[in-house]
Amino acid sequence: MSILNTPYKIKNMEIKNRFLRSATVESKADIDGFVTDDLLELYYHLAAGGSGILVTGAAAVEPAGKGFAQQMCVFDDKFITGLKKLADIVHKYGSGCRLAMQIFHQGTSGYGFSYGALDRGYRLNDIREEDITTTIKAFGTAARRVKEAGFDAVAVHGAHGYLLSEFLCPATNNRADQWGGSLENRMRFTLEVYSAIREQVGDDFPVFWKMNTSDYIDGGNGIEQYATVAKSLAKMGVDLIELSGGVEKQIQLRARLSKEAGEREAYFGWAVDAMKEAITGTNTALAVTGGIRSLPAMEHLLKNGADFIGICRPLICEPDLPNRLLHSPDKRQSRCTSCNKCLMHIARQPLKCVEFDPFRSVLAGVSR
Repeated sequence: MSILNTPYKIKNMEIKNRFLRSATVESKADIDGFVTDDLLELYYHLAAGGSGILVTGAAAVEPAGKGFAQQMCVFDDKFITGLKKLADIVHKYGSGCRLAMQIFHQGTSGYGFSYGALDRGYRLNDIREEDITTTIKAFGTAARRVKEAGFDAVAVHGAHGYLLSEFLCPATNNRADQWGGSLENRMRFTLEVYSAIREQVGDDFPVFWKMNTSDYIDGGNGIEQYATVAKSLAKMGVDLIELSGGVEKQIQLRARLSKEAGEREAYFGWAVDAMKEAITGTNTALAVTGGIRSLPAMEHLLKNGADFIGICRPLICEPDLPNRLLHSPDKRQSRCTSCNKCLMHIARQPLKCVEFDPFRSVLAGVSR
């Protein structure tokens, strides 16, 4: 049996295999952030596809934190009813599949994936102290709603130049108060958010954290700083850390990292040793996301320190990839070519695989 098919226990939650569907914005909620039938259909196919745990696209914890027009929201109790339907779909049709909701605040427009994110006038270095406290509390109450909706875990987006990442990165945080300057100060927002979440959901509810391994920009953090952050979060009790990287121009960055990784595939596999050392002695699991396409690459990562394989783009075009690799004789790598066309329009259009869209040939014929 492949190591990918071995279960893993986080607190009282058993995850049936090592496939973690990494988050991406779906742009399938309605304009007000409520769950739609299109969103339920997406997660029906993902759940039925065999992943051990699914992490949803980021849901905004405050109105000002919403980055995309048709993004899920979780800043009010009114969203819980729709989120319950989403959890029910996954649990009913996923054969033991688990579900985590990713929560986030976009921070300053222009960072993050920069696919045409909404500009809501949020400026990190201008925000008042009392507003920082309000946002910290918003993360906590958002996590409480996730738990009430029947999800199995909450996942925090602390990477890619969004708000938590902006506080951590010295190139984007120029504050001169307790929230900026030294790494200890820049970490303060991250640790306060974790504490607020834990206060709301209790000690037994799993909390995941997505974080960078490097910012890949001049003046940004590298692995040494992020290992320090990971160590602090792990000591506080975070249950899983998902490794990623970058704060801007993600499409260009991923194309470059793909070439550098070559047959190793994993963009951030180089960081596993340092991160594993940082969380030694804790119960924190480690997931690696980015560029992983083949069974040999996945098994290599699991045998060398990773606990979960994070995949996203392959599941956009092939949601049943885990079932195919684990339960069929067809062991070909994902058909995803990392063309990034799916990422180029997700800010304003529903998520889909553009390369293998069956309607593509029809559109090409019309445009001639």
